[in-house]
Amino acid sequence: MSRGCLRVIASTCVGPWGETVEGMANYIESWSQQASAASAATSADMELPLTAELAPVPGFIESTFNPLVYRIIQMHLESGNIHQPEKLAIILASAMGDTATADCASRNLLAGQVHNPLLFYQSVPNSILGYASRQFGFTGRMTALAHQGDGLSALLEIATLYSELPDVGQVLVIGVELHSTRADELLAELSGDAAAMRSCDHAVSLLLERSASVDAPPDRSADQEDEHSCVDAYGSGDMAMVCISEIESRRSENTDGVRRARPLSGNQGLAEVVIAAERMSRGEMTGPAVVYDDRFGGGGYAVTLNR
Repeated sequence: MSRGCLRVIASTCVGPWGETVEGMANYIESWSQQASAASAATSADMELPLTAELAPVPGFIESTFNPLVYRIIQMHLESGNIHQPEKLAIILASAMGDTATADCASRNLLAGQVHNPLLFYQSVPNSILGYASRQFGFTGRMTALAHQGDGLSALLEIATLYSELPDVGQVLVIGVELHSTRADELLAELSGDAAAMRSCDHAVSLLLERSASVDAPPDRSADQEDEHSCVDAYGSGDMAMVCISEIESRRSENTDGVRRARPLSGNQGLAEVVIAAERMSRGEMTGPAVVYDDRFGGGGYAVTLNR
């Protein structure tokens, strides 16, 4: 990102831990401790919850994929951080997609049941974005994409491109994954460790703006600053000073030979950026901070944050 940086305006998350960033951080830490214990070699030994309880979204059934996405968007609107809904670009990413809807459709097919058009899992990401657009008046750009475990770098790459467009004021990036036995089997095969990489119901997001440099936020008049002062999910306002300044291909600097536990597989990098940005904004962590976004098959990216 030699031409500038992405300024972090706000972040939200939803999962088995609830709706707080610190709750997510504690969940990851607890999972890491369990995964490193000898008794946590199988999924049956893991005691942390894997599913999230959310209010259903009208017109969508069987899956928490849509409620997770809808709640993330709703939280950003409720916080007042989205300045102009008509200039908001949304990027929704997932490695596994809506596995709950796909698995339900497969079970019904094997049971000889009549196919339910609401279980057309391929259209779920676009459908929930369309529903949210109608509900909240979004008319900006929207993209749904799949990735190979490096969701953070994929989201940030497109967010950078979108942020340079004149009709885009802010970019909301959302990563969402679901708990699925099928996903766990695939992750175990990719990692060689059933406890290291797991699936759970969760969504993580960053609300971003383009900044000319780390030290120079976007130009705004005094009136605009008063009307649209940037605050994070906790209302501190300091989150606006955290910028994503660099993304480069790099392997994780993990030299002990032990694979990191990744309970939020598919979104682990995004979750760790959210945690780092929140802690930097509170003065609990100094910059620069580097977060590694790993591919399932090895390799990945390093994302640098600065205040």
